[in-house]
Amino acid sequence: MRKLLLGSTAVAAAALFAPGAMAQSLSGDAFSSRLPAAGTSLRGLEVRIGGYYKAMYNYTRQDNVNTPDARIGSSDFSNEIEIHVLASGKAANGLRYGVALEIQNDSVRNTTQGSKNTLDYDEAWAYLQGTFGQIRFGDEDGAIGQLQSGHITGFGLGGLDSGDNNQQVIGGNYRMSLMGPNDLGDNTKLIYLTPQFAGFDAGVSFAFNNQEGALSGCDAVTVATVTTCDKLSAVAGGNSRRRNEIQAALRWRGSFGPVGLAATVGYIGADSVKNITGNSADRMDLIWAGAVVTAYGFSVGGWYHGGHGNNGNFATVTRAGGAVRDDRRSDAFLVGATYTIDAFTVGGHLAMNWSAGSQTAPAGRRDLGWAVGGNYRVAPGLDFFAEYINYDRKERGVQFTNVGPAGSADVDIVLAGFRVAF
Repeated sequence: MRKLLLGSTAVAAAALFAPGAMAQSLSGDAFSSRLPAAGTSLRGLEVRIGGYYKAMYNYTRQDNVNTPDARIGSSDFSNEIEIHVLASGKAANGLRYGVALEIQNDSVRNTTQGSKNTLDYDEAWAYLQGTFGQIRFGDEDGAIGQLQSGHITGFGLGGLDSGDNNQQVIGGNYRMSLMGPNDLGDNTKLIYLTPQFAGFDAGVSFAFNNQEGALSGCDAVTVATVTTCDKLSAVAGGNSRRRNEIQAALRWRGSFGPVGLAATVGYIGADSVKNITGNSADRMDLIWAGAVVTAYGFSVGGWYHGGHGNNGNFATVTRAGGAVRDDRRSDAFLVGATYTIDAFTVGGHLAMNWSAGSQTAPAGRRDLGWAVGGNYRVAPGLDFFAEYINYDRKERGVQFTNVGPAGSADVDIVLAGFRVAF
């Protein structure tokens, strides 16, 4: 999940790697075993290192999360780091190239494998850019995420899309399902972005599956391990993982005096892993559209997606063991606004998602969430932030929680703290 205020690699890299806004390259060797002295660079690449440290108090209230044998408190302190490595260069023929890497410690759950502070990476991608546009390859948002408009999250930590709220919540059934433009996954993909012409630009991306990272993801094709294989195409019982994912998007941006406008339409489609022993998941086909208006410190916008799919970013699954396919749609929207005056930004948004949900319950699933928050720029690189988030999931006949009634899960979250960026 993206952290808009806190500056993901995508945000940090935008100024460095955006078409028409590339930094001038310097000389040096990025693969030297010796670190260069401050203010120098190596063999044609300008290398920049940045990131942030974030610390916060969090309060989380969840209905029916406690059991007869265990109790969970509501308050905690937490912190997070990200390190961004950005490198760019320019060939003699004018071709620009570079890489963006994001190292982080935001492992959500503590497991037997190690501490929550274990370092991993979120996004890692390379690019080539010329008069033809820009080609990217790696673990990165697809065409819709690159060209989205109207995803209003620039307050607090980003509200429902910050990811920080999910890290505080215990149990996947409590977490809101919202397939925003930045939540489609950083699966390893090939991306093409066109130059801008008459206010228009476009993009397309392709991924073989929804996995990311190095190698194949598994070392043996067995019942116990096959679902971790990147190239899994079929398995007994089926799987809703995406295969052969295509994203396409078209954006227009312009201004009329002090008023700025942007609008995007997009498409995401994907097959799913087949079921060797029965009915397979259906293909996912969704349309995405968003728009935003900015003027006098205000940004107001929203987006909608709809089509054949289930909650989140999965295909709709056929009913287990049955001959009738579940053809219910997935429909979702987000609307929001922010206002910035001097060093203050405040805002909020509301989102809803309707989907088939559980394939064994006929009622369908509804997710409702909203958030408000703000941030204050104390000094360059130093921000204070605070936000409140609420979301509620309802699906009649489905047991979400460890105890308590079926059919509902409700969460309240308060996050407050500071961020130091460098």
